[in-house]
Amino acid sequence: MGWHTIGLISDFNEGCQWQVEAGDRPVALFKFEGKFYAMKNSCLHQGFPLAEGNVKNYMVECPLHGWVYDFRDGKCLSTPGRCTKSYKVRINGENLEINMEEKG
Repeated sequence: MGWHTIGLISDFNEGCQWQVEAGDRPVALFKFEGKFYAMKNSCLHQGFPLAEGNVKNYMVECPLHGWVYDFRDGKCLSTPGRCTKSYKVRINGENLEINMEEKG
């Protein structure tokens, strides 16, 4: 799996979120306070795309039923003990890359 280039750093503005493809999988990407975060783009409840959610601080709320996640680590704040996959993001020259191996 490894690292996948998803675009130029300049393509991603502060305070926004996107659905990007890393390999053949959709990923929710967030840029908050100058840092990038990536997680599986699927709510644990019914699979709705988290990239379409409402963002506040380091949290994204699924717009379908309101489940909330911390996009820094994928923890579900609505259901303690549950977590979705989160991924490492790095800057490589002018490119932004996501490692599709789950964060450890």
